[in-house]
Amino acid sequence: MEKDYIINYLKTKNYWWTKRKVEPEDKGILRKEYIKAIEEMFKYERIVALSGLRRSGKTTILFQVIDDLIKKVDPEKIVYFKIDDLIEKINDLHDVIKIYQEITGRDPIKEEIFFFIDELHFLKNWQIQVKYYIDAHAKSKFIVSGSSKTLLYRDASESLAGRIKFIDVFPLTFKEFLEFNGIEIKTSIDFLDYEKMKDFYYDLITQKEQILYYFNRYMEIGGFPEWFKIKNLSSWYKTLEDYISLILFKDIVSVFKIKDPLLLEKMVKEIAQLSTNRFSYLGLSKRLDADRETIKLYLFYLKSSMLIFTAEVYSTTKRMREMKEKKIYFWEEGLRKALTLDTVEAKAVENIVAWHLIKKGLESKTFFTPFYWKNRHEVDFVFDDSKHITAVEVKYRSEISNSDIKGLLEFIGKFNLEKAAVVTRDLIERREIEGKEILFIPAWLLLLSLR
Repeated sequence: MEKDYIINYLKTKNYWWTKRKVEPEDKGILRKEYIKAIEEMFKYERIVALSGLRRSGKTTILFQVIDDLIKKVDPEKIVYFKIDDLIEKINDLHDVIKIYQEITGRDPIKEEIFFFIDELHFLKNWQIQVKYYIDAHAKSKFIVSGSSKTLLYRDASESLAGRIKFIDVFPLTFKEFLEFNGIEIKTSIDFLDYEKMKDFYYDLITQKEQILYYFNRYMEIGGFPEWFKIKNLSSWYKTLEDYISLILFKDIVSVFKIKDPLLLEKMVKEIAQLSTNRFSYLGLSKRLDADRETIKLYLFYLKSSMLIFTAEVYSTTKRMREMKEKKIYFWEEGLRKALTLDTVEAKAVENIVAWHLIKKGLESKTFFTPFYWKNRHEVDFVFDDSKHITAVEVKYRSEISNSDIKGLLEFIGKFNLEKAAVVTRDLIERREIEGKEILFIPAWLLLLSLR
């Protein structure tokens, strides 16, 4: 342990101990949904974990919560440190916490200290070290973050089951993207409620052109908050390429001890091209000239770092889901654009709609599984959150005939759904077809209806 280094690090990083505020460059633009969720958990939980794609804003959210806490508690009771910065300087968490107690005189067992620990998944056996304070009935709370959702869950399940709550942090939703551009949309609506969606549409009609401008911009650059510091497209794509390298080599190769990083890099580029399409493990292994089991393992690592996600075919039997092809998506449209330079709007919209709906699903189920459906025809998204089934088809154009949605009609007939949604370019309409209600909703409006 390098004690002098840690003392200086804590005093420098936790400048609010003396300044009593978080600097604007650390705080950024507020992401209120996450601040509210974290602070709500403070009432009941002593460990809150943020997981999400690198550069999606986890650290900034931590600082935003710190800034809010400063108004309520002594700033010296708020401690931030990043494991990346200390990994070769400490043996474990106890080193940092003991030094904090030494320089402040505050006892983390007897006093409510808020420990904000960034990139915790890089520290071996972190869960055992945190468990020590929980078992000791410490009054302190731990707010931690990590870029590998799977690692955090796996480690926590060993020692902290029932004692830790997880929050998924995503790149900016379209609604947040508008907020970062000075347009705040507060409404949250069930997009299958046509009358409310129609009223919502006309409430926004005077802002529609401006919203469409930013929607097109969002499809082009994606949702990483860093864009608002750069705001130059050529520089931005270079930044996104750097992000991809960091995600691959820091969050996956080094963490999971990948044996063939060149194959992983090649796979990511292939998936960027395949995004929104069906695939099989065998087909992907042939395309990449790689072992099928290796492909499956590397896909698991990519999903654990929230770089990609896959959707299974909707079926009541597990065997059928495993046998059929899966659909694959990139979490972040800007990254996909940087890898492919693709300009196909329909693909971008499907990718963006997919992750917004999955975010909605994850709010109801920690391990929410997205589906698609394929029989004679296909349905892009089927979401089963245990309460009801929702079917959504993306047809990003202004004119859509009934024959364009045969898959949707086939699906809702088979599973006896009352209604379903079609995502359009600008068509907002309700049709009754074969006794079923089909809602046609503009993509930008659907995204803004979600929380």
